Amino acid sequence: MAKYSTEFKLEVVKFHLSKKAGSRMTGQFFGIDEAIVRKWVDAYICHGLLGLKKPYSPYTTEFKLSVLKAISSGDFSVRHACAHFNIPAQSTILTWQRLYNEGGIDALNRLRGRPKPMSTPTKPYQPSNKPVEELTPEELILEVQYRRAEVAYLKKLDALIQAKKSAPKTKR
Repeated sequence: MAKYSTEFKLEVVKFHLSKKAGSRMTGQFFGIDEAIVRKWVDAYICHGLLGLKKPYSPYTTEFKLSVLKAISSGDFSVRHACAHFNIPAQSTILTWQRLYNEGGIDALNRLRGRPKPMSTPTKPYQPSNKPVEELTPEELILEVQYRRAEVAYLKKLDALIQAKKSAPKTKR
């Protein structure tokens, strides 16, 4: 969840624009940092209300390159690029710059975060009530594995119960 609601951001921006107050005075009035006020005002001027809403969206490599080129050509500072391209945090662009400087365009292509599973998750095995003679060899193997895991679990549970009973009582 976002730290500040869109309504609060809009209220801060409207106050800043209507009162002709500086970002420092606006920040003091609302109890927030003046850099945040400047960021919200820039985003609102460039994109309107959508600039204050920050839904996550993955950025393409081409988009990242266009942002980095705009900054390196001197058209935008990092702060103005965030506002112009509707990027929530300056640290995002700084990370892109670092990755690009270290590994080139290939570094910008890398996916971040936890990789998605390769296959669809399988349902846990449920033992069947069929007679053993009717089970296929694959079903027999699954049944034996399930029963072995069940026995091991019950043995461990019994050992924990016994350990708890035999543990000395401590007074607090």
